[in-house]
Amino acid sequence: MEGQIPVDMGDGRPGGVSGDAPPSERPNLADRKRLSWFRRVLGGAAWVSAAPADWMGWRTISGGATLIGRLYQGIGARARRDKRFRTRDNRTFDLVGTAFAYGISIEELEGRLATRRRQTAALAYSMFGLACLFVLAWVWVALRVANDGGRVALLLQFLPFCVLFYLMSFYQALLNFQIRSGRAAGWQEYLSTEKGFLPRW
Repeated sequence: MEGQIPVDMGDGRPGGVSGDAPPSERPNLADRKRLSWFRRVLGGAAWVSAAPADWMGWRTISGGATLIGRLYQGIGARARRDKRFRTRDNRTFDLVGTAFAYGISIEELEGRLATRRRQTAALAYSMFGLACLFVLAWVWVALRVANDGGRVALLLQFLPFCVLFYLMSFYQALLNFQIRSGRAAGWQEYLSTEKGFLPRW
């Protein structure tokens, strides 16, 4: 009976003709199944130990919502226009630029200015009338309590409210004058104007 010829397998071990490992060194099929089952168990445990946000997918939803918000802000920033009233270098109203900024026609802008002129006139006269009524009431009360020092002090504290109504009336009258003249006039120019001091409808 002829003997087997030793064959060098390249790892320093003499092998047989086929070069197979001994049966004791071969991996067992049962061990493989046991390792696979153990890995599945570890994967399930890792899922259980994850944060609730990972269970519900909240991180993915939150990331999508953030992206949508950024896209919406970008679109809104492009569509947003400067809605300040435009004036030229000489402070006259730029109706064409203002109408374009508001996205309306020049005729519609002129109609809005006419409505605003009537509103400012009504507010100016109303505030002036209230201021006069408060001043008359203040004078009447002041004459009756002239000898009471405590009430006189209270009257002096109430006097700034009367002045406030006069200032509000003056401000509305100034706006009315600006709309009538078609330019951003200052209060000094309004006081020295010869075109009509009283607000007009």
